[in-house]
Amino acid sequence: MIRAKLQWLGFSGQTLEDLHQEVFVIAIRHAEELRDDARAWLVKVARGVVVNYRRRRREVLDGEAGIHKLSTGADPEVREIVRRGLDALGEVERQFLVRYDLYGETIAEIARDFGMTAERAYARVRAARKRLRRAIEEDAYARPDE
Repeated sequence: MIRAKLQWLGFSGQTLEDLHQEVFVIAIRHAEELRDDARAWLVKVARGVVVNYRRRRREVLDGEAGIHKLSTGADPEVREIVRRGLDALGEVERQFLVRYDLYGETIAEIARDFGMTAERAYARVRAARKRLRRAIEEDAYARPDE
């Protein structure tokens, strides 16, 4: 059942095997927590393993990581403006934007990692975009000579 869940989440090959093994290593370590609803507990552990795996795989989700993904050929001034705009956002807003717009992750993946519906995750992306736009505009007005 756990293997099928991991496959449904898009994993295959050696990654699937590694994640499957990690779930059961955790289960062995916490065997005393397994009660009547072991299946639900294992699914919860599998979700946590997937979230941690995806988090480890990504570059650090901060402004600098996002800017490096932007383009090495981008104008350094533009890169700096975007970096300052991303720095003005909260950590969660920045993660939504970087993951969706720069890393190309799907709304479904982001929603799953944050434990929310896809509609709510998309609303968060839209709100973060608006806030980034405002932060960049405010930065431009604050630095008229640059």
